[in-house]
Amino acid sequence: MLTLAATVEEFFHEVVTEALTAKQIDASEPAGWYLVNLLGELTTTRLPDEPLGVKLAKASQGAGERVRSLKEVGDTSLVVAGFFAESLGRSLVDVDYYVSLGKSAYGQLARHLASAGRGSRGGQSITEVYGELADNFPRFVDVLSEVKKRVDFGHHDLMHLYEVWLRTRDEWVEDKLRDAGLIVGESRGVH
Repeated sequence: MLTLAATVEEFFHEVVTEALTAKQIDASEPAGWYLVNLLGELTTTRLPDEPLGVKLAKASQGAGERVRSLKEVGDTSLVVAGFFAESLGRSLVDVDYYVSLGKSAYGQLARHLASAGRGSRGGQSITEVYGELADNFPRFVDVLSEVKKRVDFGHHDLMHLYEVWLRTRDEWVEDKLRDAGLIVGESRGVH
């Protein structure tokens, strides 16, 4: 249940924590905070316009540019696959393309930082976080999909929500419809 948060960071921390729990994903605390910070950054920045495949190919430039490019490709792929999967059904590339790109970018980033001896400052290193994101990329996409579902509710009309519930029988969607008075009594499960 969402509460009133004082900051964007608190809000996304609550939503990401709930999404990780709902998806039964045992992510490290630093990986959870990485998602929180990524979502917070989205409130003030735009997604890049340059095609991610091109950006990934260019990532072999200088070390600083390589790190920036790989991070941007991984982050953007995660956001696009997690938040815009429905829209991708109408595009030339599907969600698997973004999963593959993101997993590759985070994996390359982790290996690059490890080989350069960078990314460690006590506790779990950022190198390990990027490795975790690469190894579990599809699961983190699911987490962002769950986050989207939880934060977008106010923007969807109830008819669309009802259509989603008819297709998925998702308990969270059902609870929202029940709260709105569109479902009465017990109706959990497929009928």
